[in-house]
Amino acid sequence: MTNQNKPLNKPLAGVRVLELGPYVALPMTGRILASLGAEVIKVETNKVLDEMNFIPAWSRGGGQPEFQRAKKRITIDVRTPDGLEVFKELVKVSDVFMTNFRRNILDRWGIDFPELRRLRQDIILMWQTGLGGIGPYYTYKSYGILVQHMGGVSLMSGEEGEPPATINTSYSDYHTGVFQPVAIMGALLRRRLTGQPATMESSIFKSGALTAGPAILDYQSTGRMPQRIGNRDPFAAPHGAYQCQGDDRWCAIAVQTEEQWMAFCQVVGSPDWCSDDAFSTMESRLANQERLDALVGEWAANQTAEDVMTELQEAGVPASVVSQGQDLYESEHLKARGFYQPTPYYLADRGNPAYEWDKFEGIAAANPPKMSESPMDFGPYSNIGEDNDYVFKEILGMSQTEVDRFTENQSLY
Repeated sequence: MTNQNKPLNKPLAGVRVLELGPYVALPMTGRILASLGAEVIKVETNKVLDEMNFIPAWSRGGGQPEFQRAKKRITIDVRTPDGLEVFKELVKVSDVFMTNFRRNILDRWGIDFPELRRLRQDIILMWQTGLGGIGPYYTYKSYGILVQHMGGVSLMSGEEGEPPATINTSYSDYHTGVFQPVAIMGALLRRRLTGQPATMESSIFKSGALTAGPAILDYQSTGRMPQRIGNRDPFAAPHGAYQCQGDDRWCAIAVQTEEQWMAFCQVVGSPDWCSDDAFSTMESRLANQERLDALVGEWAANQTAEDVMTELQEAGVPASVVSQGQDLYESEHLKARGFYQPTPYYLADRGNPAYEWDKFEGIAAANPPKMSESPMDFGPYSNIGEDNDYVFKEILGMSQTEVDRFTENQSLY
């Protein structure tokens, strides 16, 4: 690492990471590294904006600006001769380079891995792929929701008798974004101990398939295929999300033991159906779930989701409101944990070719882990290109004349 004597509260202080790539998993990786003290420089260009920078209400990526927090955000068009030379100078002073662009694209731009290794011999290279760097699918381009199907997750998602369902987000990207920082930190530690660099490849497909592990083991041992069972559970009943009073308000309930069943019956007022033989044991409740769900649903429909949750929790029965954005925003527990911090945002109009940005104030989520000796930084939020002067002048030593000239010819744009 660049700095061998890092203070305890900045585990990655002195480490410089160069990030080149859009979407979710790669920026999430950079966000985690930055929160641990690394100086992460995100290379972008206004000519081709990452869609995740936009936060319209319809976008699944509404929270993706969070993945840019604590980074130095600069604009370089590596497809231009001047932009390419500036980028190469940054490689020379970086400890880690990570990207999710395909190697044929990097080669076309003049920054494939052999060239990067020539520029800095001990650099750590992290190549994030969709399906893998070798194998029959290595040339394919992929996206998170597509990979969710390939990884076997959607076959287990959905209602009984219905087609496979997707989780409405790039499910596997979020796993990849957690795995990659661990690999990078391991490579940095290895370099510190041995002086050896590393070239690593990660796969969103493999990250998703990993989460289907129990289904693979079940098939190997029994030959059984996964079944879609909606919100039900093979070992708990009642088990599901039940609609309550209000607009789209639900409470999740999970009764897993006989003690919880008795407590549940007391909470719902011990109606006659609680003593029905059809519900006398877990086995019988599992066999009669459709009828049981209807009865629980009738009871829940007459109460608020908050009341259902509170009454059941106080009786020792697992239950929780199915949170909407407003619930998370107003959560007293998350506020008490310091989970939300004030921050500026930048909103762009997708239909505006000039990409005019409006700045507004909001709150954002902090990092979930809390470590006593190594707190994870919340960090500032920069707009695209906001850190150009710092990176180009202070790190690379470029003159104002050079910056102006390369900006004017759209190499640094």
